[in-house]
Amino acid sequence: MFVFEVKKELHKARLTELTTPHGKIPGPFFQFVATQAVIRGAAFAEDLEKMGVDIVLANTYHLHLRPGEDIVAEAGGLHGFMQWDKPITTDSGGYQVFSLGNNVKLSEAGVTFRAPIDGNFYEITPEKAMQIQVKLGADIIMPLDVCTPFGATQDDVAAAITQTTAWARRCVTEYKALGADKKQALYGIVQGGVYPDLRKRAAQEIGEIGFFGYSIGGELREGKEKRMAEIAAATTPHLPVNAPRYLMGCGAPADIVAAVREGVDQFDCVLPVRNARHGQLFYDLNLEELRACLHDPEHPVEAGKLYRRIDITKREFARDFSLFSPLHPVIEKAYTKAYVHHLMRAEVPSATRLTVLHNIYFYVQLMRAIREIISQG
Repeated sequence: MFVFEVKKELHKARLTELTTPHGKIPGPFFQFVATQAVIRGAAFAEDLEKMGVDIVLANTYHLHLRPGEDIVAEAGGLHGFMQWDKPITTDSGGYQVFSLGNNVKLSEAGVTFRAPIDGNFYEITPEKAMQIQVKLGADIIMPLDVCTPFGATQDDVAAAITQTTAWARRCVTEYKALGADKKQALYGIVQGGVYPDLRKRAAQEIGEIGFFGYSIGGELREGKEKRMAEIAAATTPHLPVNAPRYLMGCGAPADIVAAVREGVDQFDCVLPVRNARHGQLFYDLNLEELRACLHDPEHPVEAGKLYRRIDITKREFARDFSLFSPLHPVIEKAYTKAYVHHLMRAEVPSATRLTVLHNIYFYVQLMRAIREIISQG
């Protein structure tokens, strides 16, 4: 039911195809984050289909707290609940526990936390993470891991790897006991912080357990400092060549291009949707510059040369009557930037719908262009 193929390579960049029970995904691909089983900004399943989106990612932590995995299971799993017939990924919820939970306590057994939405205490163990995700019914699921912050010390990261590896083994045992290996693909998560030697160690330990795919986890940016491409370069050589490679939480277009050059196949991030809700929009993908970046691994990846980013809320767009989103498969009317500027300033819901749809389609076009350039070789 799950097949992964590397169809072509351009230096380290890979043209791939991932077959799942809910369809095939050409790669490299980007997963738009449907945290609560929907894209924030009123972009629904039918919109995503029209734009050519192949896969979305839902959040285990949030769905466990509300509405609960039992209700989702009764609805036919996430596919039935959100009326999305294509592939879905769920994370383990570990990152959200550490970043959003209160009174978080980590032990060998798992992690306990006080949820901000109701004040109650919850516990997620490796076994519980598998049980929740089996009920949610996503195609691709993740084990519980210890996600270290950007500034974590080498000793703290080493301890996190030890715990993550132990939990990974328990997740595999529970995953098989639940029969999920017949219908869901389990990825391992490689931690290691910003330390290449620890990334190598983590990749070897997780690789020895054996997973369908491999995720590069951990917080790899803080403020303006980013280490995503560098850590991807330090990690991918230690991952199996015949398995998908997933850089978690990587979302800026320039960072995606840089990571594709290091052999990463799969991405997710809230950035395109979150930025859109605040009026930060992407325009004018420079195909020649993208081609130069992929054909020459030493060519600098510079955001300002790859695309243009605007803030539609700025006064300069109040009289900009150029088309807001030309040739968009969902936004069919000739709305202008001046009109969307007005809607954003008026804070009406239709404004975020238009901006979110725009940014999603920009990313769809970006990933298509990346695949086409690798294909042409």
